[in-house]
Amino acid sequence: MSQADVNVSRMPTIVIRIDPEKLEDADLDLRYEIPELLTQRSQGLLSDAGYTHEWDSDALLLFLETKDVTGGLPFVIALLENDRLHGNDLAAAAMIASSEREVTDVEQLEVVYPPNAGALIQVVPGSEPRAFSTRTKGR
Repeated sequence: MSQADVNVSRMPTIVIRIDPEKLEDADLDLRYEIPELLTQRSQGLLSDAGYTHEWDSDALLLFLETKDVTGGLPFVIALLENDRLHGNDLAAAAMIASSEREVTDVEQLEVVYPPNAGALIQVVPGSEPRAFSTRTKGR
């Protein structure tokens, strides 16, 4: 799946932002491995909705569709905190945001992990639907 293959979400969405500068081994296979593991572990509650990179950085954005954001978040957090894919501490490199609505309808998604991050993943007006930028709240 390429950047152009990102589907516009029709379901609630979880977004995982991974900063490659905080990874020991920034293996691009993570863009496939993380969603695949989450789909398996959640028994289909979470499904791969594509990926892209932030428009203003090298950060990887993974999109997961779910019928239940509240039920899906613990699977995502557990993987980030407990799995060391390619030797990486994923929790140190990741942020999670979620939306109960279609992502294309949301201008700003509040980061829910790590707790108290005080950041937003913001839809950039006039850009492709999946081009996001992480900003600190209040900026």
